[in-house]
Amino acid sequence: MTRTVAVFSLGGAPGVTSVGMALAAVWPGESPGLLVEADPAGGAVAVWRRVPTEPGLTSLAAATRGGGGADPDQHTQALPGGLLVCPAPVTGDPAEGAVRLLGRQPLELGAVSAPVVVLDLGRLTASSPARALVPAADHTVLVVSERLTDLRRAREHLLAPSFPTRDLRIVVSGGRGGVGQIVGALGTAVWGRIPDDLRSAEFLRGERDLARPQRRPLFRAAGRLARALAESVPVPASEPERHAVHAPLPPGVRA
Repeated sequence: MTRTVAVFSLGGAPGVTSVGMALAAVWPGESPGLLVEADPAGGAVAVWRRVPTEPGLTSLAAATRGGGGADPDQHTQALPGGLLVCPAPVTGDPAEGAVRLLGRQPLELGAVSAPVVVLDLGRLTASSPARALVPAADHTVLVVSERLTDLRRAREHLLAPSFPTRDLRIVVSGGRGGVGQIVGALGTAVWGRIPDDLRSAEFLRGERDLARPQRRPLFRAAGRLARALAESVPVPASEPERHAVHAPLPPGVRA
């Protein structure tokens, strides 16, 4: 059965789309994964890869009208190399409208032909219409930078009862070294680090070729995360999962 992974941030620009694309690209299996851009602020893939926005998020949302359901496979495009994408409109108004429509009708993602559907939810604020898509996910991935403001924001959200934590992994984007101090601040959900990797980022955006992308640091880290998610057992929707949040915060951040 297809797994669904919701990837999001809480602020800033820690590279949610790049992490989501890489995760879909390296997911275990013989078939390519699918990235669904469900960011209400607008998508990046159409600009990066010079593809039209339809078929994509707008056509998928329109197909859900009337409650008849929609087949996500009919609203995807294949990028060179095989990765499937469901691109969002570039600007916020049409993208937000499409996400709102999708949130009103449950998406049947378990029967998609791809082994994984990665939902790029962008910045998941309390008022974001993308929050309605989180219950469809088997796993959630929060992408944060190691800036102190981002860590404090993440900690505050993790303490909120309404924060989505279905099989949560917290991924630190950029930087180097261990994440022990961040684990001490944010708790056991911290998975590890996705390193800065300019060449891989340019490759994902279609700006350069890579002879062996699987050997690059970004894709190696994304592969480890993909295997960890693929090997875990999804938490049933009736059993919400909570993660401990530990103190103290890193130096310079007050609780």
